[in-house]
Amino acid sequence: MNIGLEKYRYYTELMRENDLFSDISHDALDQLLEIASAQYWPKKTCILDPTHTLYTFYIILSGKVKGYVFDDKHDRPLTLFLLTQNDVFDVFTLINGKVHDIRYETLCDTEVLRIPMYKLKEWIQDNQDVYKALLKYTTDKMMRMENYISNLIMEDTSIRLARLLYNHVDPASNQVEILNGLTHDELGALIGTTRTMVGRHIQSFKEEGILKTERREIEITNLELLQQKISLNP
Repeated sequence: MNIGLEKYRYYTELMRENDLFSDISHDALDQLLEIASAQYWPKKTCILDPTHTLYTFYIILSGKVKGYVFDDKHDRPLTLFLLTQNDVFDVFTLINGKVHDIRYETLCDTEVLRIPMYKLKEWIQDNQDVYKALLKYTTDKMMRMENYISNLIMEDTSIRLARLLYNHVDPASNQVEILNGLTHDELGALIGTTRTMVGRHIQSFKEEGILKTERREIEITNLELLQQKISLNP
């Protein structure tokens, strides 16, 4: 990475905030930044070829990226997860060397570090302590995916939306920052339904005093009521 001192400090500080790399040595972090390059992706940048991540690994520095598959039966995308600052992709391809059949799209302007996969694997061989952090990260993602699939099958769309909001709300601010700015189409893709149903549920939640919205920003006005919706459907 051929950058000035100020940018170097910026990337170093960001990487130190990432649990995957927070405990590596200064020299190891230097070596990682040497094989990385920064990229800026505007909103709606797409990676549609799943084989792309066989050759390239990404670390998200800022922004928001969705990972999704296309539901041919219902002719619509199904968002499996959202990635934000300190997330990486594709860790499954990194570990098993196989294609992970996922498409990616930025939901807002996003900055990433791009690392050739073969160079990252060489770096990991010299810094094997990072394996423990990678294992924890992967396990956490798998558990979330398992819960997501279970909820998608067993819960109605109203409860899915309530759970989505509850899982991502910041109790300090009552904001659901990761979901802010998303259209009803995008929210629907996260819970396996249509924008029409999302709109109905949000209106219902407003009438119940659970939330309020303004300019695609959601604020939870009664966290207890939201939690009760989920608790009634554990």
